Amino acid sequence: MNFVELTESEFDSVCDNMPGSCFCQTVSWARIKRKTGWISYFVGVKKNDEVVACALVLGKKIYMNKYIFYSPRGLLLDYSNQELLEFFSSELKNFLKEKGGIILKIDPLIPYRHHDNSGQCVDDGFSNQPIIDSLIGLGFEHNGFTKDILEDTQFRWSYCLNVDRPIEEILKGMNQRARRCIRKYQKYPLTVENVNENNIKDFKGIMQHTAERQNRFDRSLEYYQRMKDEFKSRVKMIIIYLDRDKFVADFKGDRLFNTISGETRPKIPVSAGLFVFDSDRLNYLYGGTYSAYMPLMAQYKLQMEMIAECKRRNLPIYDFGGISGDFRAANPMYGVFEFKRGFGGYVVEYIGEFTYIFDKVSYNLYNLAYKAYRTINRIRFKFSN
Repeated sequence: MNFVELTESEFDSVCDNMPGSCFCQTVSWARIKRKTGWISYFVGVKKNDEVVACALVLGKKIYMNKYIFYSPRGLLLDYSNQELLEFFSSELKNFLKEKGGIILKIDPLIPYRHHDNSGQCVDDGFSNQPIIDSLIGLGFEHNGFTKDILEDTQFRWSYCLNVDRPIEEILKGMNQRARRCIRKYQKYPLTVENVNENNIKDFKGIMQHTAERQNRFDRSLEYYQRMKDEFKSRVKMIIIYLDRDKFVADFKGDRLFNTISGETRPKIPVSAGLFVFDSDRLNYLYGGTYSAYMPLMAQYKLQMEMIAECKRRNLPIYDFGGISGDFRAANPMYGVFEFKRGFGGYVVEYIGEFTYIFDKVSYNLYNLAYKAYRTINRIRFKFSN
């Protein structure tokens, strides 16, 4: 086996076929991150001229020639192959240490335990504890079995739906509230449009409104445009519009009549989402809805449109994205879980984040500075709202 640096074209030709592949492990993602100051390396292991393991590793300079390194949703390989795992991790550590690395973070897209629709562990289900043990044995520190969606770089809990079955069966698996909301949006004059240069500001407006409502940060307009430009056909950005004139003509008794009749725009942007396709799934990355128009249930139309798109592309999994691992009704994120659970899927718990420390002193200094930076940003955002 040989540890190698791969060209962009070499990496691009193999990354989507590797175990645990994800849009975060692509040349497109590396190019997006370069715009925000991250450098990138494409590395791998070849055996008989075949790439048997690979990873995109991002790096950011923190001071002098010291770097933090992160392989988002990496490394990509068969983790049951202990010899390959040991070789790749050992060679990668040596490679990054020479590049001035103080830490390496990884968070493989590997489920940890089997969960049901409510988040409960299935007693006779699978467990990937041996993979966690292997990584710890190789010197990685596990960030723990976190539950808060903000505790790790990538979410550790997700909600997924199996769409490799007839749509009638999918609808039967939904709860009554979801089916009722789907019937409700079907009566309104809602249309779907792809995002382009003429309406991307409508998209950004919905995202920004939703972020402010949920007290979280929003991405910039430039970021959304880069996602569209870099991922091309692999990304889909859509907006749900309401036809104002048809609504005013046909829904005079509706609770939203006064609000909508006061609008001057013939097409009212209501809900929007950004989705990225992987080799086995469609990922719901970002989404939002104007709070004033939530009774239209366009947020359900957004999901149903993309579930249909997922089926059209013969992808078996629709990934609703991150949720909290705390399933108590008192949890502030419980409403997000309830919305996604209504579609009748299942909870996924990933093995989590791992850190390999090259330079403990530098890492501790960086960690203190990073925590202070996040605290200041949260306070600044809170006061700005």
